[in-house]
Amino acid sequence: MIASILPVAVAIALGFFESIAALPVQFVINEGTEECLYDQVKKDEFFTLTAFILGGDTLKAHIHCEGPVAPDSVETAAALQEAEEKYDKHGEEYGEKIQYVLDTDFESLNINEGEVEDDLSIPGVKEGETHEESRARRSAERRGALERRQKEEKNKEQQKNKIREEGSPLEKTFMAKSNGWYRMCIEAKHSTINIEVDFRKSSEYGGLNEKGHVLTLEEKAVEDEEENLEADTAAEEGISDEDFKTARDKLKTLRRLLADIQSKQTMERHRLMIHSATNEHSHSRMVLASLLETVLFMLVTGFQVFTIRRWFKGAPVLGR
Repeated sequence: MIASILPVAVAIALGFFESIAALPVQFVINEGTEECLYDQVKKDEFFTLTAFILGGDTLKAHIHCEGPVAPDSVETAAALQEAEEKYDKHGEEYGEKIQYVLDTDFESLNINEGEVEDDLSIPGVKEGETHEESRARRSAERRGALERRQKEEKNKEQQKNKIREEGSPLEKTFMAKSNGWYRMCIEAKHSTINIEVDFRKSSEYGGLNEKGHVLTLEEKAVEDEEENLEADTAAEEGISDEDFKTARDKLKTLRRLLADIQSKQTMERHRLMIHSATNEHSHSRMVLASLLETVLFMLVTGFQVFTIRRWFKGAPVLGR
């Protein structure tokens, strides 16, 4: 744990978390440091971690979530810091743990989870097999290995395209196994990054969406507005039941369309950010490669001029 950011994170967790929980939080994380979010979670409660790298020299981050790092009885920043030090340094546990670690790269979009080992080295003749049977078996196993590798590569490409085209953030949902304080930390190992993170709990946002993640603020707002519409009656509004039902259905449709537009705008903004950062990094690499090629060309040209001059002077540079 980076001591310099712990007091800030603890203050957020204990004193101000409710005020920031409504919207994702943006951090500028310097290279070699990390930032953490903390929150109390109850047993069997769902919580979702969301992260999206907005910019940086490299769009890479090391993300880890774990807990409980402190017991549920902790109520002060000092007590939380003390319990966390015991957890980190002395291995003290406060219940059944959750640990999740991921190195994510939003630029090259390396997919590190669920990889299939595609070992194409098929063993030779097994005991009791004829030569023909062995050849048929090895051919079938090799085809199966190739199919698995192609399927895995296709899945990776689909995930990459989803992030590139939709600007989707990294989302991971867990169910707490014990009461206590949980933390989500993002470390900038490779360069300074600008990252947007969110820590949502089902107790605050009212359950899971169709993707299996805790509802976002926008999704929760839509549900609350629909509940208010359902609680309203035609008599209170002074109109007929038929007109009221029609108006209510239209309002629900419009609200969902508006939420969908807002979501697509956010993903489009993220997509453009990734494309912009990727183009900048590609341009920098091209400039560096061109510079190296130019320097190499000048060195070769200089050596050729030097060799030709020595040759015309009669020196045994070319083996004369």
